[in-house]
Amino acid sequence: MATFESTYTNTFTVPVTLDAAKKHFADLPTIIANSNDVETATVDEDVIHFVMKAQEHVGIGTFQSDYRSKYTLDGNILSWAPVGEGNTRQSGTATFVAKGDSTEVAYSETLSVDMSVPKMMAPILKPLIGAILSHEMKEYTARMIKSVEA
Repeated sequence: MATFESTYTNTFTVPVTLDAAKKHFADLPTIIANSNDVETATVDEDVIHFVMKAQEHVGIGTFQSDYRSKYTLDGNILSWAPVGEGNTRQSGTATFVAKGDSTEVAYSETLSVDMSVPKMMAPILKPLIGAILSHEMKEYTARMIKSVEA
């Protein structure tokens, strides 16, 4: 089993008030709706259990992400952290700052996955899997921004 990890950070401004931005980014149904390739997502209070659609990767085989994340909004900081078992861990923060009628969001997320790959291939795959993870986090953030603007 090899662990692959990537961190994505971005600071951006959304054209909504501070309260609207916090509500949007902390809303669990909105998080699910803007997540890509979800097979199932269940909510239990402040925890989302994601099971993503299985994906076939050349040279790696099939991988299906299964994880739980707990979301906490404390003042102007949204944080999420892994809970329970799973082959994926997702953690991060979004810090919200009012900028007139808009809101600046400082976003940082780390995604870590455990995959069964041959030991000899793991070092070769780390940069590739890291890039895929970063791309997924970047695209998720873009969907969240687009949906808050709608």
